[in-house]
Amino acid sequence: MIGCCGLDCAACEIYIAAHDPAAATRLAAAWRAGGTADARPDWFRCQGCHGDRSRCWSDDCRLHACCAGKGQEHCGQCADFACEPYQQWVGNWPHHRTARARMQALRENGR
Repeated sequence: MIGCCGLDCAACEIYIAAHDPAAATRLAAAWRAGGTADARPDWFRCQGCHGDRSRCWSDDCRLHACCAGKGQEHCGQCADFACEPYQQWVGNWPHHRTARARMQALRENGR
């Protein structure tokens, strides 16, 4: 399952935590140790971009709103890929750079 942005949901810690209470407890503890003092296991409720929108990681994701508004499954289908908001989202996050490469590959393969 690939999100609108290109993240692989099956490999996403947040998505995994939404389906595994033990993983949610570990992830919340890691976030607290990393400085997010109020992180709780119930934060992790994501069912993916293509699932129940009330159970996505971010209820106000700009990338999802853009894709859905254009009737697209993912950003790689957009004529404006990789737009400035997408590039900002990618930033310096290694898993976001992987997602961008995935979107580029899907785009090149016509998917």
